Amino acid sequence: MAVKDTPAATTDQLTSERAEFTRRWTPRLVAFGEFIDGYDLLVMGAALLFLKPTFGLSTTEVGWLGAIAFIGTAVGLVVFGDLSDRFGRKVIFVINLVFFVVAAAASAFVTEVWQLMIARFFIGVAVGMDIPTSHAFLAEIAPKARRGRIAGSLPNMMWLSGAITSVLIALALRDVTGEDTWRYLFGFAALPALAVLIARQFLPESPRWLRAQGRHEEADAVFKVLRVEEPPAPAEPEKRDYRALFTRRAAIRLAAVTGFFALQAFGGAVATVAGPLVMEATGIGVQNALYFSLAGFAAGLLAVIVGARVIDRVNRRHLGIWACLGVFVAGMGIAFLGPKSSALLLACYVAYSLLTWFGPGVLSWVWSSEAFPTQLRGIGTGIAQAVTRLMIALNIVLVPTLLEKFELKAVALYACAYLVCAGIVAASPFLATTGKELEETAS
Repeated sequence: MAVKDTPAATTDQLTSERAEFTRRWTPRLVAFGEFIDGYDLLVMGAALLFLKPTFGLSTTEVGWLGAIAFIGTAVGLVVFGDLSDRFGRKVIFVINLVFFVVAAAASAFVTEVWQLMIARFFIGVAVGMDIPTSHAFLAEIAPKARRGRIAGSLPNMMWLSGAITSVLIALALRDVTGEDTWRYLFGFAALPALAVLIARQFLPESPRWLRAQGRHEEADAVFKVLRVEEPPAPAEPEKRDYRALFTRRAAIRLAAVTGFFALQAFGGAVATVAGPLVMEATGIGVQNALYFSLAGFAAGLLAVIVGARVIDRVNRRHLGIWACLGVFVAGMGIAFLGPKSSALLLACYVAYSLLTWFGPGVLSWVWSSEAFPTQLRGIGTGIAQAVTRLMIALNIVLVPTLLEKFELKAVALYACAYLVCAGIVAASPFLATTGKELEETAS
């Protein structure tokens, strides 16, 4: 599937005039896949505000249109997470973006709801190809002293930037393109994806993946170009054995990481993909719902930036426990104080978003990349993320119905997910990974 470079060819390539470009832009170009993910999956929240009157969507159709991409993502995560372990990270980077560009362009020209369902499903598959691959790659090139920032904060900054862009474009286009705004929102996603597809051709392969295949000279060359301290090499190439994910200790780690990731995503959807629908349920109107969502995303981006300053300096386990408890309190504020005051609603909503992204939103990414050995990191991350995406899909299917029946009090259910998250972290001492080498956290 992938052409195997010779050690000499790889060394020549990585010590050419592109070396500085490679060193500077590799983490950014890998993480930029999350900009596309954040834009496209979050754009559905804004697009649904325009799709509902255009197609006369029922409550059930609204839920499934929002959820179908996440179901596709779950499929892509498991299948291509495994393939990235088998054939390398770089080849999947190319395939997934080609797939995404075609599906994104197609979604802008559909004329029936069922056509949009199909297009959104395949967009989800394309996103699912990228997530475990980029997730593993970032962890594998990050120094232990900065792994929290590179593998957690950086992709989440990109993801939130994509979400903010989707809302800003929706607000800018609303009065210009009217009921067709959703077409432009979907079609725009193909443009940055195409640009990243071209730029990613210059990326090296993951050095830890190369070393796991026994290609030590090539791995050494990449480590040197990226100026990453090379960890001690194993005596022989690592063997792929799926059973290693399900030994007693590994299974506990997989369950803890997957449960935490899935539950925080279930609760966090209130401040992300379901945000516009939650806000519209208050009766504030489409435009104000978009402004509330924009405030939540901006607060989240600020929280990730601030969190990047501390995530590699404090005990991540303690950070996770206290941040989850804070999100729970903010969620209860939305549910029971929000209906009484718009000011309290905005304050609690912003606090919910701030604390979600300051702690659990970023920590889930870091922990899921640290939990698995290199030869199984793609599939392990894929399993954790697949369960997470299915949980988000369930959330989106439920949100319209729950909001219709319970209004803002429905948010209390989602906030309770963070209580369970805090309990998982408290019961998992192995999540105290600050300052440890990747091989140590996954052993």
